[in-house]
Amino acid sequence: MPASSAAYRPPLPLRWWQALRAALGGRRKPPYVEAMDAMDAAIVLFDAQDRLVLCNRDFRALYSGLAHLLVPGRRFEDLLREAATLGVIPEAQGDVEGFVARRVRQHREPGAPLLRRMANGRWRRITEQRLADGSLLAFSIDVTELVEKERALEAARAQAQQERERLDDAIEALPDGFALYDADDRLVVCNQRYRDIYRLSAPAIRPGARFDELLRFGLAQGQYPAAAGREEAWLQERLHQHRHGRQPLLQELPGNRWMRVEERPTRLGGVAGVRVDVTELVQREQQLQQLNARLAESRAQLHAVIGTALSAILTLDEQGVVLSANPATETIFGWPEAELVGRDIRVLLPREPGADPFALRAAPVAAPQDLRARHRDGRALAVQLALSRLETAGGGARYVALFTDLSEREAYAQALRDANAQLAHLSETDALTGIANRRRFDRALHAEWRRSGRHGQPLALLLVDVDHFKRFNDSRGHPEGDECLRAIAQILRHCVRRADDLVARYGGEEFALLLPHTDDAEALALALSCIEAVETAALPHPDSPLAPHVTLSVGVACASSAGEPSPAALLAAADSAMYAAKRAGRRRAVLAE
Repeated sequence: MPASSAAYRPPLPLRWWQALRAALGGRRKPPYVEAMDAMDAAIVLFDAQDRLVLCNRDFRALYSGLAHLLVPGRRFEDLLREAATLGVIPEAQGDVEGFVARRVRQHREPGAPLLRRMANGRWRRITEQRLADGSLLAFSIDVTELVEKERALEAARAQAQQERERLDDAIEALPDGFALYDADDRLVVCNQRYRDIYRLSAPAIRPGARFDELLRFGLAQGQYPAAAGREEAWLQERLHQHRHGRQPLLQELPGNRWMRVEERPTRLGGVAGVRVDVTELVQREQQLQQLNARLAESRAQLHAVIGTALSAILTLDEQGVVLSANPATETIFGWPEAELVGRDIRVLLPREPGADPFALRAAPVAAPQDLRARHRDGRALAVQLALSRLETAGGGARYVALFTDLSEREAYAQALRDANAQLAHLSETDALTGIANRRRFDRALHAEWRRSGRHGQPLALLLVDVDHFKRFNDSRGHPEGDECLRAIAQILRHCVRRADDLVARYGGEEFALLLPHTDDAEALALALSCIEAVETAALPHPDSPLAPHVTLSVGVACASSAGEPSPAALLAAADSAMYAAKRAGRRRAVLAE
């Protein structure tokens, strides 16, 4: 029946009609109507048949474009459709009927409050409640400031998480060992290099462990050679130096390894410390001390040392003419001593016009310099030159040139770089399946989310669960279960098409597919392709109630820069969709709303 008919009387309780007639007849409004108009909230009442009974002033102002329709008897669905058609509700744009259908279902069975963005950009929280006689009371309040604060808080949290990840990455990227202890001397954080340095204490190195506990554990494992026979005294000295020392500490570790320990107090009462590996420097100093001792013993011993040295050692006059050369000179440069003596030292150096890398200095010892030298056969060599000046009794000078072959060091440096790259790859790879692990997925999700927000591109996420996998393990055993997961991982990798798509093991029997530049339809199509590919592989699953082979349940979620408020929300949406697929009987894909 048309709501505008003068003869129409909706079946309302008598007291409502009495109040309504009084209000519409020009008499003074009932007290409760005046009270509703005075409230800072939009209030509306519908009867048990979802027909408008009354609404207050704030509600009419909120939907001012519908003022001519806000008359008793109008159906909720008609008002909603008109508002959506007029563009009063931005959420309905592009799919008015779909929005109306969803909203009517929510209206008939009220649940949690709804959050809605209005046409003026403000946010309202709508609360609906059924009364005892079947009527529905709804009210909404402006929560724009609250929404903005929540968004700002989420952005701050994301920024803090990003900063923490940057800090963690920076700490891990340090070439030296780093550790931070709090005011109670408990370990807060350390990098892998720190654990590598104190590898005998590694089982005890964990956040919250006390510094003195780590020292005692290391003492029990023989971590500190200098403490042998005086462990307790050494422990007290080390604790005092840890808290009060200001000078660097040279610390010996097993295998003639040496660390330079520098510790400084923090503003919060903790201690930050850096361990620099100075083994090479200490060993060189030890070698130099040994060499000086031998020089003091006899000149013959000096000649023996020079003769067996791996570096080329040459003595020169003031003009740079070679006076003597040790056997290593021939090994490195290809020049026997007999043929090199009397020649200018520059025969070993590259010929560059206007450049003389071998400039004799007046200083007793010149700083070592890396340079390119020449072998006798013409090929280039990477060497380090250390030049020393010796005063002679007659007032003249002699020079000792020490050439160190750097080719092995360069090879070692390259091997180290390759090893570091391999370690970085392994840290983000799942050991069982060989695909990306959870850590790499989390980093990629945040990075792609930010990129999606900057460029306004869609971002899709698939969460994949292997149906009844526990039954698989129980029936076929865990080794077969591992093989099954490896096979599924490879199938999923072959399903993705773009270079930026990421397939990761999310945990247990769950996988995650992160798909940049992918909308709802493409993501759902890919989910179905994954299900079909695994079905085609026909991996046996004799204990599955669904099929004789392995099947998948997939949850699909998609967001754009104006979509989900955070990566966590996108992940939660995909997770909910996956569980919806499982509740619906598994062996299917479900798209999150």
